[in-house]
Amino acid sequence: METSLYFKTLLILSIQLGIIFVGCFYFLKKAKESYIQGVPFLGLEFIGKKNSRGELDLIPINPDPINEDEKNDSSLVTSDTSNTEKEEEPTKQQALMAKIFLVWMLSMFGMIIFARINTAMGLSLMTITSISFSPLLGVIMLEMDENDGLRAILLTCFITVAAAIVGMYSGIDFSFMRSFLFFGLCALILIGLVRLFFGMTTAMIRAKAIAGAILFSLYLVYDFNRLKQIGDLGVNDWSTALQIAISIYLDILNLLLEILDAMGNS
Repeated sequence: METSLYFKTLLILSIQLGIIFVGCFYFLKKAKESYIQGVPFLGLEFIGKKNSRGELDLIPINPDPINEDEKNDSSLVTSDTSNTEKEEEPTKQQALMAKIFLVWMLSMFGMIIFARINTAMGLSLMTITSISFSPLLGVIMLEMDENDGLRAILLTCFITVAAAIVGMYSGIDFSFMRSFLFFGLCALILIGLVRLFFGMTTAMIRAKAIAGAILFSLYLVYDFNRLKQIGDLGVNDWSTALQIAISIYLDILNLLLEILDAMGNS
């Protein structure tokens, strides 16, 4: 029995998102277990505090032991110099996350490039992207309140379903949004560069994140609508399904990151 383009696309999408979310939940679970047992997790220790809702919020700390035996002036200078050098050197956890981030970036760009050339290679790189992103997402959620992070995931899922319904069943052709979305994305990238090099206030970061969340929500509507239009043309192959799935996949990840950014700077 031949499956439809919709089925192929949603199958790829659901598997990849499942890898990310299950991996992230497992990461948070192990962090909580480490906190309960009082042992480090990936070089980090945690202190637990109750948030405004009475939920446990794990706060990662990177303890820097202090040498209390050195009390004379010369030893203080030596100790300060040593501590400065330690602060400048990346911790094991930072080095590990940097490697994972590098793998994620390379596999993501490789996924975008090779998906058009070879379906199997594109799908493999997409899987590597998902696997490597899950611990990064876990770290992002721990750096804020992971309870809010879980709510952000639920909100992202809700917006995705709503966008799919609007894009595929409203009967509206959303192709007119293409130029608007492109220039909106360019503006968002430009603002991100300004933030990176010049910094932004918390209010500006939150406003940018909200605008980004709106933009990627519209991208979801557009891409789901594109899926319907291509499916209606009779196109039904795994290569096309993978390319559309990647577009929607990136929309969802960017939407989630913008929502997390907005929550983290509220």
